[in-house]
Amino acid sequence: MVRSARETSDIWFALDTLEYLRRGGRIGAAQALLGSALKIKPILTFGTEISPVGRVRTSRRAYERMVAYLHELHDRGASDWIVQHAQSPADAEHLTERGTAILGKPPLFCTEVGPVLGAHLGSGMLVGGIGVAPTAGAG
Repeated sequence: MVRSARETSDIWFALDTLEYLRRGGRIGAAQALLGSALKIKPILTFGTEISPVGRVRTSRRAYERMVAYLHELHDRGASDWIVQHAQSPADAEHLTERGTAILGKPPLFCTEVGPVLGAHLGSGMLVGGIGVAPTAGAG
């Protein structure tokens, strides 16, 4: 059951800044500078490794993309979901409210990420990261 749940789980997260990716050596200084100037907000996912899902140009658009993702999860038959954030409780609360309306039930939990993820991904991160497992028989 654990393997099956892991394979069907999906977690997305939106970053508010590229600075912490630059500091960690995941992107170069020029890319971080250009991305910051253009207000790029990457949306990433991870399974065995972190990979990009998309990028938008403002925090508002990143939030709306996360809400659109909640709709996708609902359409796929998602049963459980979570919300996490890094020093962004208001955004997490808004996402929780919208997600509850979309998915018909509150998240399993809404918490702040630990210091390790916060240090690597930066404040303002919204693990709009929703983790999901489809209901039994959905697919």
